[in-house]
Amino acid sequence: MTEKIPKIFIQELLERTNLVELIGNYIILKKMGNNYHALCPFHQEKTPSFVINKSKQFFYCFGCNIHGNAIDFLMTYEGYNFLESINFLSSLHSLKIPYKNLNSKETKKYLKINFLHKILKKICKIYQKNLFQIPFNYALQYLKKRGINNNTIKKYSIGYASIQKNQIIKYLTKKNIKKKNCLETGLVSINSYKELYDRFYHRIIFPIRNQYGKINGFGGRTLNINNTAKYINSPESLIFSKKKNIYGLYELYQKIPHPPKLLIVEGYLDVLSLIQHNIPYVVGIMGTTLSKYQVNILFKISSNLIFCYDGDKIGQEAHWKSLLLILPYLYDSRTIKFIILPKFEDPHSIIFKEGEKKFKKRIKNAQSFYTFFFNFFTNKLKLNSIDSKIKLSKLVIPLIKKIPGKMIQIYLRKILGYKIGLLEHTELQNIIYLQKKKNTKKTNTPIKITTMRLLISLILQNPILVKKIKNFKKIKKFHIQGISTFVKIVKYLSNSSYINTGQLLEHFRHTQYEKIFKKLLNWNNMISTKKITQTFLDLLNNLYIQESEYQYNLLITKEKNTGLNMSEKYKIFHLNKILSKKNTKKFF
Repeated sequence: MTEKIPKIFIQELLERTNLVELIGNYIILKKMGNNYHALCPFHQEKTPSFVINKSKQFFYCFGCNIHGNAIDFLMTYEGYNFLESINFLSSLHSLKIPYKNLNSKETKKYLKINFLHKILKKICKIYQKNLFQIPFNYALQYLKKRGINNNTIKKYSIGYASIQKNQIIKYLTKKNIKKKNCLETGLVSINSYKELYDRFYHRIIFPIRNQYGKINGFGGRTLNINNTAKYINSPESLIFSKKKNIYGLYELYQKIPHPPKLLIVEGYLDVLSLIQHNIPYVVGIMGTTLSKYQVNILFKISSNLIFCYDGDKIGQEAHWKSLLLILPYLYDSRTIKFIILPKFEDPHSIIFKEGEKKFKKRIKNAQSFYTFFFNFFTNKLKLNSIDSKIKLSKLVIPLIKKIPGKMIQIYLRKILGYKIGLLEHTELQNIIYLQKKKNTKKTNTPIKITTMRLLISLILQNPILVKKIKNFKKIKKFHIQGISTFVKIVKYLSNSSYINTGQLLEHFRHTQYEKIFKKLLNWNNMISTKKITQTFLDLLNNLYIQESEYQYNLLITKEKNTGLNMSEKYKIFHLNKILSKKNTKKFF
C-alpha cells in the first residue's frame, strides 16, 4: 500500500508524531536519562526492558526484540495493518491522506470510514439538542429520575432520538446522501416496503466512542415500555462492532489513562451512576457477552480487572463465562476479581441505595479469582466421595492448563490438592525445570561484524553523521560489498533537511533492505556515545584503505599479465604510498 500514499506524507506524519506521547497513552513511561523506559506491553516481565529514544523516535524491547517507529507500534499494539496505522496518525493530526490511487479498494474503504465518523458526529449533536428541547422534556426527566445529572449528560454527550421516525432521514436526505450510504451509517433501517426509517426513535441515545473520542456507534434505551427491545445498538459496520467497543473508554482515558484497577459493568447507566459516585475507573461492555478483543483492550488499560455484573441469573452466569474466556490471557502479573451483587440488583441501583462508601467496600472485598473459580464447582459438587473428587479434578485440570501464568497454575493445583486430599509436592520443581529448559534455548546467531555493517548501523542509529561525510563522489565508486546500500542511505539523508531514525526506517519499509536495517538499528555495536563520531570517521578511513588495497591488487595482477602504461605505473606508486601510511594518515 505504500506506493499509493506519497512517502513524503508518511515522513511528515512521523515528524509530527511524538512517539513518547503516543506510547504514553497506552503504557506508563518513566524517564531515565535521555530515554523513556517501561514494562514491555508485548510480553510479560517484571523489570522494564522497553525503551523509547525520543530523539530517534524509535522504540526497542531488549526482552522480546520488538522495535520500530510510531507506525510499527500501532501495528503491533493495536493490531492495525499499515494503512490503518497511517489513517490513525492522519486523524490524530487532522491531516487528509493524499492518496495517489483514489479508485483503489483500500482507499475507498478508509474514505468511507472518515465519512461515517463525520456523519455520526453531526447526528450526535442533533440527538443532544433534542434532549434539551421542551417537546422532549420527558426524556430529560427520565434521566434525572434515574439519577443522571447534567454534568454527566454533557460529559458523555447523551441525547434523545425523536419519537418521529424520520428526523435523521430528513437530515441525511437534505445533505444529498444516497440511500445506500444512509444505510451504511447504521442510523436508518429499511422496512418491507423498502422505505427508510430512523433506526433509533423515542430512545435515550448513548454515543459509543473509541479511546480517541470518535463516535463509532450509538446505544439506544427505549422510553416505551411496550417495546420488546429495551436496548438496541448500531448494527455491525466498518466502524462499529459490539464485540470490539467498550463504553466509557474515551472518558476513562481523559481522566485516568492508566488506572491501577478497572471495574467492568454491563450497561450505560451502570457506568454513568458509578462515575457520579466518584468511581472513575469503570467501563461497560454493553451486555453480558465479553469478547476476546475486549479482553485484550481491558488488560492493556489495567492488569487488575474487577467484574460487576447484574445480580440476576444471567449476570451471574456471565461472570463465569467471562472467567472462562480470560483464562488464556491470565499471566502471573494479572488479576481478576468478581463482585457478586444481591439478586435483582445491578451496579446502578445499588450505588444509589448504598452510596459510594459501601460500594467501594464491595470493590475492596471482591472475590478473588481463586475463590470464585473453586466456588463455582464446589457449590454444585459435594466433595464427600472419591467419585466426586475425581469428577472435580477432571473438570478443573483442563481449565488450569489453559492459564499461561505458571505461578497461578501452581496455586490452583495446590488448592485442588487440598480439596481432593492429594498434594502435588513436585509441581514447583517441574515448573522450575521447564523454566530452566526454556532459558537454555539457543539464542539468535549474532551478526558478523564488518566495516560496512558497522558504518550502516552507526548512520541508521545516528542519521546526523551524514554531515561528516566528505568525498562522497569517491565513496560511490568503491568496490566494497555493501557500498551500494550505504550510498542509498547517504543519498536519502543528504536530500532531507532533517531525518530521525524512525523516519529513516519508514523510508525503507517494504524494500529489500528493511529486514537487515531493523537488525542493524537494534545492534549493540558497543561504541560509547562520546566516541560515535570518531569511530564513524575511522571506519570511513578504513573503507578508503580497503578500496586502495583493491585497486593496488588489481594493478599488480595486470602488471604480471599484460604490463602497465605510465599512468597506471604512477597510480600504483601513489597507492603504494597511501598503503604504507595507512595506520597514520587520515583521509576523512
